[in-house]
Amino acid sequence: MDPQLKQRVVGAAVLVAIFVVFVPIFLDETGGRHDMPVPISIDSVQPGDFNSRVVPLDDVMMEKVERAMDATPQELVKPQDWSSTNATATETPTVPVTAPRTGVTAWVIQVGSFSREDNAKALVEKLNKGGYTAFIEQLQDEGRFVFRVRVGPELTKVTADKLRDKLAKDIDLDGIVMRYP
Repeated sequence: MDPQLKQRVVGAAVLVAIFVVFVPIFLDETGGRHDMPVPISIDSVQPGDFNSRVVPLDDVMMEKVERAMDATPQELVKPQDWSSTNATATETPTVPVTAPRTGVTAWVIQVGSFSREDNAKALVEKLNKGGYTAFIEQLQDEGRFVFRVRVGPELTKVTADKLRDKLAKDIDLDGIVMRYP
């Protein structure tokens, strides 16, 4: 290639590169100012009477949720009865480990693991009488069932740690704080 032609091609490429870099700067209508993110202070939110405990769903409620998920937009506009009709306050919720889980992370305190369900139910009853929200999580391990007794869940680990310490003081139970689900 002719050296003079090569210089012209290189010069043209340099001019195009300068044009691509500097023209958008001159055409920018903001004048170099860009919106800055506004910091949000979470400390300003007042907790009020908010309760962070999550209550496991019973079978009736789970069916209603599944029906709502399969519903068309027109069906969702209709009023729904979300109250559980056959769950009583004395029933102990049992959550199978194989149940579908959401992406929400909470914290629970595991206070016992039993091979007999009646022992787990007795501990849950004791915890409920003491004012704690307890539930049983059933797990199949090497062909046999294990029943874990858990208290909570709580949204933060700090709250779960405080609850664990309160359990140790009030009911003399040493628990383990764990992620849930």
